[in-house]
Amino acid sequence: RQRTIMGCSSSKPPVLGESSSDGTDAEYKSRFDEGKELGQGEFGVVKLVTDKSTGVTYASKCLRKGFVFKDNTLYPPQPPEEIKRECDILRVLGGNHYSMKLEALYETPAAIYVVTELLSGGEMLDYVSETYEEGLRTEDASRMAYQMLDAVKHCATNGIIHRDLKPENIMFKTKDAGADLKLIDFGCAARDDLSAGGGGPGHKKVV
Repeated sequence: RQRTIMGCSSSKPPVLGESSSDGTDAEYKSRFDEGKELGQGEFGVVKLVTDKSTGVTYASKCLRKGFVFKDNTLYPPQPPEEIKRECDILRVLGGNHYSMKLEALYETPAAIYVVTELLSGGEMLDYVSETYEEGLRTEDASRMAYQMLDAVKHCATNGIIHRDLKPENIMFKTKDAGADLKLIDFGCAARDDLSAGGGGPGHKKVV
């Protein structure tokens, strides 16, 4: 049964489509155990989840399809076309070349669960701020530069422009010394089919 709050139905039409979704709410709950909250964004909540069969932990972002009332403020949902575009882009990149890996997608009438690899090492912005006084070691700076350039090249090769490259959107996979970086947050990304195909005569490739 659908509930209507302030004229907004709590049950919304599918966004991902059967070919993109890995299952329903029941299948999501059958596979994962939800744990602590990792953070909140404008459009949803991120929680730690554990795969019941393997014990591997992931991050799960729950994106509500309807309006959310919080702290005396009514927040609109993320536009469906943006959700689908970001999920499609993550599928294309496949978690390769230092891009965040999408593990699974589940859609219910009221929400979409985006399950990704768990990145527990923190943002590059925090790391740079903490090492500001002593400075970065040459080997660390060169390693991080290589990984991010490789991530951007991987995007360009697949016809994707990130459009929001900044230290806050680059995370370390773990807190271990020398941990790999991962490029995240493709919410502003766009597809550029010309860059994927090489373009025609005189076409300038976009990276």
